[in-house]
Amino acid sequence: MTATEKFEVNNNAISYARYGNEWKETAVLFFHGFTGSKKYIPDLKELEDICIISFDRPGIGESDVQDYYTMEDFFACVNAVLDHHGIKKLHLIGHSAGGYYAQVYAQNNPNRVETLSLVSSMIPYNCPETKSIINSQIKLNNFLTLHMKAISKYFFKQAAKGLSANFDSQFEGMLKTVSKEEQKYIKENYDMVKSAIINAVKNNGIGIYYDAYALCQKRDEVCISSSIPVFIWNGTEDYTTPVSYAEYLVKKYSAKQTHIIDDVGHMMYLLYWKDIVIETLHI
Repeated sequence: MTATEKFEVNNNAISYARYGNEWKETAVLFFHGFTGSKKYIPDLKELEDICIISFDRPGIGESDVQDYYTMEDFFACVNAVLDHHGIKKLHLIGHSAGGYYAQVYAQNNPNRVETLSLVSSMIPYNCPETKSIINSQIKLNNFLTLHMKAISKYFFKQAAKGLSANFDSQFEGMLKTVSKEEQKYIKENYDMVKSAIINAVKNNGIGIYYDAYALCQKRDEVCISSSIPVFIWNGTEDYTTPVSYAEYLVKKYSAKQTHIIDDVGHMMYLLYWKDIVIETLHI
């Protein structure tokens, strides 16, 4: 069962979804990936007794556009919603770029975070510690996003326009970038996947640009309390966040458990969602 709501923080609406039957003091908070949205979660009946929350970041879906926001600005909105619903403790799951958001959230809110699961997770985009690991394409994207804003905004707007107008053809291209198992799941859940992606590119793609801007901000370091157990998941066929990123995270956070899964790619969380949730809850 999924319920979607909006909440206003400092005159800006933030949109979110709750999966599960009811609000609870302890919840799972999912941070979606880049060009993802709150709708990009398998809605499994087996997990209906667990409160799972996912947000559209500013400018994504039904969340209001916020120019040049930071991760901390977004977290202020998240925490306002959590406080409103009486949520005291969180188990974090972050996929792809959402994994980077989850790392920074855990750093900034150690008393609220019980566990952290990083799935096909991005590492800090613009940090001295990761400079030798981040690939050249991401470095170029960082430069364009931060220093050539008009060009970058135009690119994202055109990409959003093309995706909205020609989803099916781009969908076929997307399938070629993932494993056969992932292809099967995505085809079988076409409506969910399409809804999530189209939701992501609303507002003419400007929300995706501002998401990129928040991700590209320079950080000297990201540190997470050693009291927070960290779980790492990655596929061997993931060429967006390769296994080398997972290896960095395992070492950085002394991961409690690591899962490197053969023959799956960047969208592996769709296949292993139940296992990921159960592990992060210590069930």
